[in-house]
Parts: sequence; structure tokens; C-alpha cells
Amino acid sequence: MTMSIARMAVGSSAGFKGKLRDAFLLSLPALFLCLIFDFVGGAVLGKNWNTIISYFPILVFIMPGLMDLRGNIFSALASRFTTKLHLGLITDIRDPEVTTQIVMAILSSKIPLIVLWVVGLFIVHNLFQDVVVLLMVIASAIFIGVILGYGTAAITVYPFKRGYDPDLIAAPLISSLADLITMPTMVYFALLYLSRPVPFYLLAFSMLAVLVFLALRAKFKHEHRRAFGELATVIGAMALVETVTGGLLTTYGKVINAVIIVSVMWPSVNDSMGNFGSIIAAKVSTKIHLEGVEAVKSTETLYDFVSLMILAPIIGYLTNVISMWVVIHYIGRPARIMWQFVLGFPAVIFIAMVIGLLMAVLADKYRWDPDNVAIPVVTTLSDVIGTMFLVWVAISVLNG
Repeated sequence: MTMSIARMAVGSSAGFKGKLRDAFLLSLPALFLCLIFDFVGGAVLGKNWNTIISYFPILVFIMPGLMDLRGNIFSALASRFTTKLHLGLITDIRDPEVTTQIVMAILSSKIPLIVLWVVGLFIVHNLFQDVVVLLMVIASAIFIGVILGYGTAAITVYPFKRGYDPDLIAAPLISSLADLITMPTMVYFALLYLSRPVPFYLLAFSMLAVLVFLALRAKFKHEHRRAFGELATVIGAMALVETVTGGLLTTYGKVINAVIIVSVMWPSVNDSMGNFGSIIAAKVSTKIHLEGVEAVKSTETLYDFVSLMILAPIIGYLTNVISMWVVIHYIGRPARIMWQFVLGFPAVIFIAMVIGLLMAVLADKYRWDPDNVAIPVVTTLSDVIGTMFLVWVAISVLNG
């Protein structure tokens, strides 16, 4: 009975018209809301870019990985929640399984920040400052983890109860919510340390106490330990990949500052790529869990691709327009439509979606849970590709 209901939920929008309707009624509003979330972080980053890169260069290096991998972890959590909802393993936000999954996600979010920080030590040689930055990112990770964990549960459980497919909205929203909270929180902690170091240390160590409390309450079963192991391995590997993104930002920091609109749209572009890829990855992962990998080779998968690709130019143009407004009215610098960006954006979105599909299928082939692998990989690779794309746009603007 549960499996039949699950299949009905997955296939409720069969046919291209149904897929297109869902794309415009569910995915487009979610993706647009994500843009608004991302530009809050982008505006904060653009406004404080010089301060951060001057006082905390290691933070610039590890920031892309922290933002992306935190979104990865909780997007993967959303994908697991969706699968468990379809299978009838959870029914309410208050279920014990929901709490266990949230604690697992919070603990796993510490892995990438430690990996990135250690790599950053070899690039930025200021040990005391680097330890301060480590306290910043750990404290923010704990604070944000609680918000994101229960936010993830809410935006999967409640839509599912009302008959909507959470795969169309959950991963994009939680990834963008991670960006919305992460960027301002890290900047706030940095500014707090520069202006009032004593409250900064009190806040940081209070968050460490919360982490210890949560760790003592966690009770993992075998399946949770296995999932944690898979997630930890993938997230740790993706943290190393994210050093490429951090290296690009550090290397081309002056170029980005010269074309400040690029720093404002950077969170939005990378997040949008990850969002499109995550939608495909989540839908394919759910399909694999419910019907097997052969079900991926269907016209429904093609319809998912086409309907989302119709949204890509809309999101790309809106990204440029909104970033112009932020730069002109918030930062006080000139900005314009960059056609290199607008025309190139759909191409990088298509790449992200292909990666999302392939990662879900490959994970299943090698007997890993696609829910733990596909979204972290696609969003991380989207970060690298998106940053390379924006650096190219910035250089093209300066040379044009």
C-alpha cells in the first residue's frame, strides 16, 4: 500500500504539460525565492568584501566550501526525508527519526570546515588569526545547523502532507536558506571579533557547549552510522574539491572587486546551479529508491530536464537584474546587464543537471545511497564550475 501511494506521488505529474506546470507553479517560485535569499548574502559579502579579505583571508578561502557543503548536507537531509516520507518511515516533524537525522546532519557539518581550515593553514600563515576563524565557523555551524535541520523537516513534511512533491522545492530552498544564514552570520562573527572580542569568545564557546550537549543526546542505530559514514566520506572529499573554488576567489579577488556585481551574484549563481542539479538529483534518487534505476530511463526524466531548462534563462536574467539593483542602490557602484552572463547561464545550468542525474545513477551502481551522494557532489561541482564561469565573465567585462 505504501509503495503504491509513493508511486502515485512520484508520478502524479506524468506528461510534459504536468511537468511544465509543476516547474512554473512549484520550482520557479522556489528558485526565485532562493534568488532573494542569495542576494541578501551576496549584498553582505559585496559590502564587506575588502574588510574580510584584508583581515581574514583564510575565511575567503574556506567560505565557498562552508556555504556549499553546509547546503549539501542539509539538501541531502531533505532528500532523505523525502524518500522516508514516500516509504512511510516518517509521518511528522516530531518523529524521533527526524530528530536523529537532524543531529547526524549537524555533526557531519563539522567535517568540511575542519578539512578546509587545515588546507587553509598552508595558504594563510597566521596561526592565531586562523584559530579565531575556526571558532567563527564552528560557532556559526552549530547555530545554523539547528535552524536548517528543523527548517528542512518543515519544508519536506508539510508539503508532502498536502500532496505536493517535496523534491521540487526542498533542496533548492534549504540550500538557499543555508546561504542566506551562513554568509551574514560569518560576516557578523568577523565584525564582532574586530569590535568586541570578549562577547565573541563567550558566544563561540557557548556554541561549543551546545555541540557537546547535542552529541551526547545522539543515539545512532546501525543504519544511521552507515549513512553517516557515507555522508562523511562524500562531504570530506567534496571539501577538498571546494579548495579549488576558494583558490579561484583568492587568486582573482582583485578582478572580482573591480567588477563588484560578480561578487554580489556569486552566491546566487552557484546556488542556482546547485538548485537545478539538486532537483534532478533528488527526483532521480527518489525514483531509484521506489522503482529501481531502470525507471530513470523514461520520458518523465526527459520532461523534467526540458521543463527545468525552460526556467533557466528566466532565472539567469533575473539574477543579473536583481544584482544590478543591489550594486547600484546598496553598494553605490555602477552596474549593467552582462550578456556574456545571461547567454552563458543556461549552458552551465544544463551541465549541473546532467551531473545531478549521473551522480544519482552512479551512486546506485556502486551501492551507495543516492540521497547521500548525488546532491553533495552536484552542488560542489556546481560551485567550481560556477566560480570559473563568473571569473570568465568578470575578465570578459574588464577586457570588453
